[in-house]
Amino acid sequence: MKFDHYYFHPDLTSSVVTLSAEESEHCVRALRHRAGDEVWLTDGKGHIAPATIIADNPKACMVELGELKEDLRLGNFRLHLAVAPTKNADRIEWLVEKCVEIGIGQISFIVCEHSERKNVNLDRLNRVAIAALKQCQTAWLPPMEVISFHDFMINNRNVEAHKYMAWCDNDNTRQLANEDFQKEKIILLIGPEGDFSPAEILEARNLDYTEVKLGNRRLRTETAGLYGCLTVALKAEIKQN
Repeated sequence: MKFDHYYFHPDLTSSVVTLSAEESEHCVRALRHRAGDEVWLTDGKGHIAPATIIADNPKACMVELGELKEDLRLGNFRLHLAVAPTKNADRIEWLVEKCVEIGIGQISFIVCEHSERKNVNLDRLNRVAIAALKQCQTAWLPPMEVISFHDFMINNRNVEAHKYMAWCDNDNTRQLANEDFQKEKIILLIGPEGDFSPAEILEARNLDYTEVKLGNRRLRTETAGLYGCLTVALKAEIKQN
């Protein structure tokens, strides 16, 4: 389904919703929409809906929703990217933007032993993600969290998924691009600039994570994350077609 622009609202279950101040400002002041105009909304959970403006208040624009529709373009696979946050915050934002554009299921920022950054601004990253969602006209906003490596491993130990760890092991020749994904969910671990620690690698091995390479070059953390996203997205496109 094609449309020029749409707006974000986290809950499209009501017949009438009020856009946030930021979305209202964009809709009414920036794009000059008025009462009676039709716009499109997404909740970031795979749904889109046409809507008619019933109150063109630039601080609280009210719209009446039409029929809720599903956007199925996330594909056959759901990638959960678990990546160590980079020292440079701009690189994290760039990665989040590209992940949303490509379409992935979830992002976890894992704090590892060698991590140079322990915290990220999730509010800021969520704004970046919403802007990317609107710009590329997708309806999927991946949930994001900051979590320690160990807690992430414990929380996901019983999840039914293909589980991979990408790290700089020169003796390993197994490539993520050659994997034949049969399960719907994929978890991909990508470490910090200093790579995973020996204890983290052992923990992943004990939980049956498959060690893989991302090409034959040493990649920056954010580039490795993008490589993983593109690899899974390409497989999904091929399987769909």
